[in-house]
Amino acid sequence: MINSISDKEFELAFLSNEILNEFLEVINTCEENGDTINIVWQMKFKSLNYILYRNCIFSTPLENRHPVHTKKILGKKIKIKCDSKSLYSDDGFGDLTNSKTKYKDGKLLNRMLKINELNLINKE
Repeated sequence: MINSISDKEFELAFLSNEILNEFLEVINTCEENGDTINIVWQMKFKSLNYILYRNCIFSTPLENRHPVHTKKILGKKIKIKCDSKSLYSDDGFGDLTNSKTKYKDGKLLNRMLKINELNLINKE
């Protein structure tokens, strides 16, 4: 993630065209099948705090220009909007919660992801 535009909108940067094409292929396949797309984002390196973005909508790829040297292109970027987001953590909830943010159990998120992987394997 390179830029959090708002609470429910952010940008992803792709430095490699191969990875971008793989990502777009997954998005197109899901959209053709009528599937919704959710993204799980790890908030910090080696942390057990995650954001789950629900019902994501993707823009077409745009050039990702350097913020200072605007003629320099740093791969491509895609803007992503979502309907809602949920915060999950395995670290405990006492230090993470505040009046505006509610964290849910991170183990639940891991279980949901594993069940989804099993569903995909069964479909293949």
